[in-house]
Amino acid sequence: MLPASGPVMGKDFFNREEEIKDLLRLLERENIVLISPRRYGKTSLMRELGRRLSERGQLCLFLDVMHIDAPEDFVIELATAAFDVTNVRKKFAKSLKGAFIRLSTLFDEIEATVAGTGIKVKFRKGLNDEIGKDNWTEKGKNIFDAIKSMSNEKPIYVVIDELSECINNMIKRKKNAKKFLQWFRSIRQQTIQDLRFVVGGSVSFDRVVRGIPGLPLINDFKRVCVECFSREDALKFIEKGFIEEEIEYREEIGVKIVECIGEPYVPFFTAIFLRMTLQEAGAHITKEIIEEAYNSKLLGAQGKGYFEHYKERLRIYYDEIMAKAAKWILKKACVDDRGIPKQLAFNLFREATGTVDEERFVDLLYDLENDFYIKFDGENIRFQSKVLRDWWRLYHV
Repeated sequence: MLPASGPVMGKDFFNREEEIKDLLRLLERENIVLISPRRYGKTSLMRELGRRLSERGQLCLFLDVMHIDAPEDFVIELATAAFDVTNVRKKFAKSLKGAFIRLSTLFDEIEATVAGTGIKVKFRKGLNDEIGKDNWTEKGKNIFDAIKSMSNEKPIYVVIDELSECINNMIKRKKNAKKFLQWFRSIRQQTIQDLRFVVGGSVSFDRVVRGIPGLPLINDFKRVCVECFSREDALKFIEKGFIEEEIEYREEIGVKIVECIGEPYVPFFTAIFLRMTLQEAGAHITKEIIEEAYNSKLLGAQGKGYFEHYKERLRIYYDEIMAKAAKWILKKACVDDRGIPKQLAFNLFREATGTVDEERFVDLLYDLENDFYIKFDGENIRFQSKVLRDWWRLYHV
């Protein structure tokens, strides 16, 4: 069966061919930011994109910077990702030699032999010794220059996952987030012919940088929204899972599974629920078994870890007052499938915050929409996801 957790690519990558083609076409001339909530398959899409580029003979670096919280650590992670490309490692090290004096002995060792894990540990330690809060802009520029020298095939692609999380970490720790964004934009402008960037994140990039203010520092990226499965694709995905498990597939069973998940058909939740259903029922699957698995497994203790992030995100990424208002609105909206009127949401906002600031209210709704909680249905506000609404109703009312 297709993996139900972690990114997938290669033979397990499912039915995103049009998105891959669009991204490859856009990358011919633009840098891209992928916009999506968690669990929409963004990381899988980024990794598969990198694999396809590598297959075409293009050099592609991949960084996951979710836990990075300082510009100097980002620069170290960037250099380490370049160092990991073993077939051009010597070329990369040679280009860095003049800018990293303390690493010169290590670079001689790299040039003399095929470096293994031990040399990588030494390299990262050397970077930590040479790169700090006072020189990261200069050293980062040196590293990007060295990356440009790694291949004659241009552009070289740099794929950065969870960049919005990284920026948010810098803001929370007061680690020069705005300076970093200014520097990174300057790098993009200086290297547009040689480097191309694909960045993404699981929280609203706009909300993260709004308070710096940093929106003008990311407006050069072409925004691409990562969509969920269509109903047709969700049913094909489920059928593929049955076939791989050598279990007879019946259309009414697939329909029941997608009805339980509801729109939007998030790839991650579809895969998780499919796995739970097959493990629960084996070859004897009925609609009643699917319903029971949905309520007792996915919405029960077994599925708790898959949803807790959405509750925790309010605490982590929203200030205390806005988080309180968001919880009040979501608590009310999850009770009714149709959601709540926008005016009622504003009344709850006003009561929770003690303010009648309509601009802050609109900003809050915008953030909740971008972070996968709500959607607008005429004058009503309702949950974007049926499965998330069902979980919220069980545990937060």
